[in-house]
Parts: sequence; C-alpha cells; structure tokens
Amino acid sequence: MESAVLKKLEFDKVAAYASGFCLSAMGRDRLLEYRRPATGDEIRNELGMVLELKNLLAEASPLPFSHLPDTRNLLRKLDTADAWLDPEELLDIFFLLRSSVQLRKFMFGNREVYPSLNDFTIRLWLEKSLQYAITQVVDEKGRIRDTASDGLYQIREDLGEGRARLSRSMERILKRCQANGWLMEDTVALKNGRLVLGLRAEYKYKLPGYVQDYSQTGQTVFIEPAETLEISNRIQELEIAERREIERILKSVSAQIRTELDNIRHNEDILAGFDSLYARARIAIETASVYPSLSSGPELRIVGGLHPWLLISHLQKKEKIFPLDLELCDGEQALVISGPNAGGKSVAMKTVGLLSCMLLHGYLLPCSESSVFPLFNDLFIEIGDDQSIENDLSTFSSHLASIKEILSSASSGSLVLIDELCSGTDVEEGGAIARAIIEELLERSVKTIVTTHLGELKVYAHERQGVVNGAMEFDREGLVPTFRFLKGLPGNSFAFAMLQRMGFPASVLARASGFMKEGPAGIEQMLDDLKSLLEENRVLQLSLSRERTELEGFRSALLQDRAVAQRLKHELETRGYRQMQQEVEHARKEIRVLMKEVKEHPDDRHALLQAREKLSGKRSELSSAAAGLEAAASAAPADSSIRPGDLVRLLDSRTTGEVEALQGDSAVVRCGNFRITTALKGVEKISKTRERKISREEGLRPGEEKWTVHASDVTSNRLDLRGLTGDDAVNETARFIDSLQLHRIFTGVIIHGKGSGALRQRIAGFLKQHRHVKGFRLGDWSEGGAGVTIIELQ
Repeated sequence: MESAVLKKLEFDKVAAYASGFCLSAMGRDRLLEYRRPATGDEIRNELGMVLELKNLLAEASPLPFSHLPDTRNLLRKLDTADAWLDPEELLDIFFLLRSSVQLRKFMFGNREVYPSLNDFTIRLWLEKSLQYAITQVVDEKGRIRDTASDGLYQIREDLGEGRARLSRSMERILKRCQANGWLMEDTVALKNGRLVLGLRAEYKYKLPGYVQDYSQTGQTVFIEPAETLEISNRIQELEIAERREIERILKSVSAQIRTELDNIRHNEDILAGFDSLYARARIAIETASVYPSLSSGPELRIVGGLHPWLLISHLQKKEKIFPLDLELCDGEQALVISGPNAGGKSVAMKTVGLLSCMLLHGYLLPCSESSVFPLFNDLFIEIGDDQSIENDLSTFSSHLASIKEILSSASSGSLVLIDELCSGTDVEEGGAIARAIIEELLERSVKTIVTTHLGELKVYAHERQGVVNGAMEFDREGLVPTFRFLKGLPGNSFAFAMLQRMGFPASVLARASGFMKEGPAGIEQMLDDLKSLLEENRVLQLSLSRERTELEGFRSALLQDRAVAQRLKHELETRGYRQMQQEVEHARKEIRVLMKEVKEHPDDRHALLQAREKLSGKRSELSSAAAGLEAAASAAPADSSIRPGDLVRLLDSRTTGEVEALQGDSAVVRCGNFRITTALKGVEKISKTRERKISREEGLRPGEEKWTVHASDVTSNRLDLRGLTGDDAVNETARFIDSLQLHRIFTGVIIHGKGSGALRQRIAGFLKQHRHVKGFRLGDWSEGGAGVTIIELQ
C-alpha cells in the first residue's frame, strides 16, 4: 500500500500515535515500518495476538519487564572482529537476553489463556551463560566489578593502597605549608591528573617539586611535591594497567557474545515484533477497540464505527465524535454518498477506508463487535483537493490523473474511495464521466465509495443495480448536520440552508430562489418526501423490534409456565401412584398377618375357615389395587430430566440411590454397595436435603442404606440377601416366598453369596421348616454355584 494512500487516510498519524506506546526504539521503528501480512490467515493471527495482549493489559496483568533496550547498533558494532562493547552496552545485551527469558516463561505459564502469544514467544532463544558472564563483569549500574578477574582485583587493591599513601603524604605536606604561610589555597587540588598544592607565587621555590599550572592572575602556582612523585607515578602505572585489564575483560565477554549474534538478533526481532503488538494493544485499550468479524466475501457492515484519528484527537480535546453505521450487502458493490457540505460525507468515506486499512495492518477497530469487514487486497483513495503546480495541472486534471492511476491498479477485492467524483467540470460532462468510471469499477468487482453533489449521479445510483445511494442527514429546523448516515436515500446539498445559517441577506436568498428552475425544486421535494418515508420506516422498525422483544418475553414466560404445569402434573400423578402403592402394601401386610395366624393355629379348623374367607377377600382387594397400581405405573410418565449422577428414590420403597447409567427406559441405580435396574417410571429425582430427611425418618445413619424387598416387585423372582444379618435375611426370605405364592410363581432364586457359608446354612435351615417350600438346591455353575439357592414352591 503506497505511503501516499496511508497519508491521505491519516493512517500515518494513527501509527505515529500508537508508536508512542512502544517500550523501545526498535519497537517503534518496527511499528512504523510495518507491512501488512500477505495472507488472510496471517492477518487473523496478528489480530488475535493483539486481542490477547489487550485482554492481558485490561486485566491489569503487568508484563514481566518494563524496559527493552535498543541493541541493533550494538550488534552491528560486534560485526567488526576487534570491536568490543562498553560496560553500559553489555548491560543492554543482558537486559535483552533477560527480557527474552522472562517473556517466554510468562507466556508459557499463561499459554491456555493466551495461546497465540505463547506460539509467538515460544520461539525466543533461552540463554543463561551469556547473562551470567555479563553479570560477573558488570554490576547493575554499569560499572566493572572488582572481581571481574583476579588481575583486576589485585590492581585495584594496589591502587587503593597507593592512593591512601599519596593522600596521607599530601595532607602532611599541606599542614607544613600552612604552618609556614606559603599557601594561597588551603586544599589539595588536581591539575593534569596529578595532586598539587596552590602556593603563593613568591614561595614557589620553598617547596621542592614540579610546576603543573598557574592561575589566571599568575599569583598562584600549582606544584606537585617531589616527595610524592614516586607514589603518583606508581598510581599512574596501575591506572594504565587497570584500563588494559578492563579492555581485555570487555573484549573477552564481547567475543563470547559475538559467537551468538544470530541467536541474539533472532530474539531482538521477536521482541521488536512483540513491542509492536504491545503498542497496538495499548491504543486499542485507549480507543475501546474490538476485533470485528471478518468476511470472506464482499459484505461490509460498520456498526458504531468511529474515525480513529478523530477519536484520538477529540479524546484529547474532550470533544464529541459521531459514530458511523453503514452497510453494503453482497450485491451492493458501489455506494454514492451525497449531502450538504461539512455534513460528514468525506469523513464517512475516510472512516471506512481508515478502519479497513488499520485492520489490514493488525489494529483492532473502534466499532461494535457486530461489525463485519472484508479483507481488501488493496486500498486506493482520491480526495480531489490536490493539484500539481509544477506540472501546470488544474484541480480537475490532477483529479483525473489520480483516477487514471487507480483504474490502472484496482482489481477484484480492492477498495476505492473517491471524494467529489468529477465535480470540478461541467455538470453534464462530469456526471457522464463519473458514471463511466463507476461502471468500469463495477465490471472489475471493486468495492467503491464516492461522494458527490451531482444530481445525475444520484439518479444513476437509484436506477443501477449494484449501486446504492447514501445520504448524510441534515436537520432543516436547526440548520445543522446530524452526521447520521442514511442508506438508500440521496441527500440534498442544502445550499440555501447553509446560506441562511451563515447569515446571508434575505434579498440574496430570495433572488437565488427565483433563479432556481422547477426541475431541481421538484427533486428537492422528492428527496424530502423520501426522507420522511425513510424516517417513518425507521420508527416502524424500532417499534417492531420492541414488539418482537416483548413477544419473546411472553413466549419465554409461557414456556416457563408450561414447564411448571408439567411438573405439577407429574407430581400429582406420582402422588396418586404412591397412594396406590401404600394401599397395596397395606393389603399385603394384612394377608401376612392372616397367614401368620393360620400358622400359629394349624389345628383350629374354625380359625382356619375364617382366615381363608378373610384371605379370599383381601386377595380380591389386593388384585384390584394391584391392577390400579399397574395402570397408574403404565400411565405415569418417566422423568426425562433424570441423568447419570442424579439422586433418586425408588417409588415402591423409601430406598434412595445414585443413577449410574441409563438403558433405554430403565435406570441402573446404585444404593450403597448394591445396584438395581428398574424402570425410569419407578424412580423420582430428589435433592440431598430430601435424601437426608428420608434417612432420618427411617432411622438410618448418614451413608447407611435400608434394604427392603417388597412383594410388589413381581417383575423378578430373585432375592438378594448379601449384606443382611441372619434374622433380617430370614424375614426377607419369608416375605419373598409369600410374594411368590401370591403371584403364583413356583420357583425363585435366593442370592446369599459364598462367604463363610453361615448365611447359606441359616437360610437352608429356614427353608427346611417352611411348609410351602417343596424343595431347594444350590445353583449349578451357570446359575451362580454355591452363592445362590434355587427354591421350588408347592
């Protein structure tokens, strides 16, 4: 994209402002020299990283570093074989390497939240030996450490001792000269790198030594005492040795760095790129920018879009800026925007261009997230206000020259923006040329936006398929533009309104109105009528939207009421089912009492006959109740909301458990250490509070299960006694046999497990004495072996 286009779109201003957020000069240069990625996937990846970094900064998460040094010149310096880096320059290399390690570790630790940034920074080269070598030589203030080498340590030790000796000698000589009154200044001075005393000129021969300097007046002579000369010379020799040793150390460390120049440049490149992302994330936060939807087609929809540079400058001035809502559907290839001068036509057009340009360069946009942008392969703009004095071109000639360049380059997938298309010449000729230019761009499938005052172009946009009118609204009553874009409607120029607003005399307005022909006045009236219809349509759409929202609310409320009604119905049906169960169970208890009485008085024929009559009546009641129970069970709907993991209660008992799995219309329920497969209709979902209440009512401790096998369980001829004590097992076996007899089932399976065999023996002893048991045996291998007993009833 040419720099001239970027400048006309004011992208250069936005980029320059964003570069101020960079942490380093190399990051600023990278941002300002940034070239758009070649493919759509690369653009999406770039935008994704900026969005992740924006989110990171918005959460007040600080970066692991706050400063990035610019090391480009330092690495170029090391390209020369004998060159070495100063201590401060070594420290910059250290900070670059340390920042690389910190950034990579930080992003890797947050890779699940910021995956794109982790993928970008994971390529950083991790290095520790160079960092260690630099810190062994240079301290945090950029000074060479005494311990940088053994030789340097010894030299500085000798220097310290020599300077202390020299200081003591100078203090002693100073006191002697003071006592004799030879001094002009009562301090030790430094001249030409040597310690001297300032003597009065007339006493310069009193102190043996070497003259180093005179004052400007000549009254003071600075003499280095002869007795300190040897010490001073020794110090000077040590200082030369110190400089040479430091130079040797710096050369050594620089040589180590030189071997890793490629890796350091690699990190430098990634950190500069990251700095560029950081600046774009910072400006995104300041302008409340978002990642809009990207369209693979030509659809363009801007919702609440703000001109980025106007937004930045107006934020600083605390001035209001008007958002833009603009949409071009798939079949709408060209947009003709008309309206009053200073009404926002050019700003609207340039807003589209600048937002599209920023998106291609990896910037988030100040608009709504519901906005949709295509990824244009190129952008072209002609604002129509440039002319070339050197080439003797008029404004219109320059305008046509720019359009010619656009036509020579624009292709399918490009965006072309032209301000005041062909407005600088005869209206009729200009309209014809403008239509021809738009037709050429339409044939190439170029998305085109132009602004105009030409009435002929407005009519053309109304009639030509693929071209749509657009207007910038104007408040006729207030005589001010509203800066609101209206699609599908051509705009008036409102020149007379502008005259009135600017205070022109009424006589000028009257004469101008008289010169107007009927045709244009009729068109103005037509445009006013269209505007009124459009406004009515907009109000109607808002009303319909509100009504639709209300209807959705009503629909949601009805669905909730329906769900409540279904739940109440289910609860009522379940309650009736439970009542029938209770009646059946009550009848069975009475039958068991009668059978117990018969067993207790087997020789009492009268009692036996009376019991038989009662038993016959109760069996009739039980059959009727059982039939009703079966009908209720078949009619009761299964709870479709039951899922694995839910707590449920078996409706034919007070046993509770957890659903482990669903198998069609059945559920596998785990109750303590046992599993039961039962119909979904036979269970109800309960809460943990209800489960605890049931346990309290049954007298159970938390976590303890109560097992009861009911005679109503006619779907199975198996009884599981595992986990029960001897007496409980005998009682349950008696009830099981009664249930089998009641339903005319003559075989049954009792599961007692193998274990120690005590439970099996207890059950066998009971079965031997039971007068309705015809016989029993242990199961064979296929039936469960010694863990089960097969019984046969009379």
